Amino acid sequence: MKICYVANDPVPSPKGASVRIQQTVQALRALGHDVDVLTVGTDDITSFPHDLIDLPDGNFLQRMMKLREEVGAWLKGRKADLVQFRSIWEGIPAVAWAKRCGATIVFEAHGFPSVELPYRFSGLDDKVLTKVIDEENAVLRAADRVLTVSRTGARFLRMRGVPEARISIVPNPVDTTLFAASEPPPDAPPLRLVYEGTLAAWQGLEGLLEALAEFRGAATVELHVIGPAKGIQAARLKALSRKLRIHHAVRLSGAMAQADLVPVLRTAHVCVAPMPNDPRNTLQGCCPIKLLEYMACGRPVLSTSIPPVEEIVDHGRTGWLVEPTGPAALADGIAWMKAHPVEREALGVAARREMEARWTVGTFRERLSAVIK
Repeated sequence: MKICYVANDPVPSPKGASVRIQQTVQALRALGHDVDVLTVGTDDITSFPHDLIDLPDGNFLQRMMKLREEVGAWLKGRKADLVQFRSIWEGIPAVAWAKRCGATIVFEAHGFPSVELPYRFSGLDDKVLTKVIDEENAVLRAADRVLTVSRTGARFLRMRGVPEARISIVPNPVDTTLFAASEPPPDAPPLRLVYEGTLAAWQGLEGLLEALAEFRGAATVELHVIGPAKGIQAARLKALSRKLRIHHAVRLSGAMAQADLVPVLRTAHVCVAPMPNDPRNTLQGCCPIKLLEYMACGRPVLSTSIPPVEEIVDHGRTGWLVEPTGPAALADGIAWMKAHPVEREALGVAARREMEARWTVGTFRERLSAVIK
């Protein structure tokens, strides 16, 4: 089958979205499909050949309108059996093209602007938000198949009026060969926490820093944050760590490629995902790649008991979950990990087995092949 795959995320990139895109395209090609790819790009196309959209500087909506123009131009004149996309920004021109050509429409629905934009733009105009919702509904109505990464996401799609028969759950995979378990670090203070991912508000890092302040002065806990080291979000976290007087125990490094990330994860006594119970996580759903990578490395996981996390982590067996009620609950989780070194390592061992059984690249390809035929 000939497939056109378009996305508004930069590829390659350490971000989970980029990892998912690469895994999806590689899976489709491994299944024998001929896939043309267009993404917002970096200049690196050697490891992942694809066409690039070079977006100019400007405000967000201007950039997305330019993206639409570029996607429409790229699709014009192409012939394909199926078009797959990840958001309304590239989805609107993709749907228009598919209807003209009779191609199947697959919406890989991982994030809805109506949910996410208010986090980025607190003063978002109601007219803009209404237009965004209208476009989301139009794309959802047009799609022959809507993919989501979690049962939580499927529930959201049903709430938005998508018939059950058109919804497919295809969770993220993890490369269990690259993210392989190793001997745990020595059980000696300080307890080393590692977080990897974006620094967005819906990740819960500010609450984690406040939890860390409960151990201030004891020099028994440290945190390594692997994510963008520059920008407003990074500056806010650095300022908060100084205000809480824990800056000496917090290290913020840049984002890392997966191959570089693995050795760092192996140094962790505990890997953390302090995600709050908010619409970004528990309404539209998610499947945090960070959790899969932590668990594949056999590291104990401390996270919150929100529905998407509970789809991956079994409390007390493959990880330790605390109520998403704020810093005090996270501090209690950290204290439990400190006090139970044998039990926490057992969580990591069980998590690795879970990854091998349910979340491999091979399993992902099987799930995708059942949808893309």
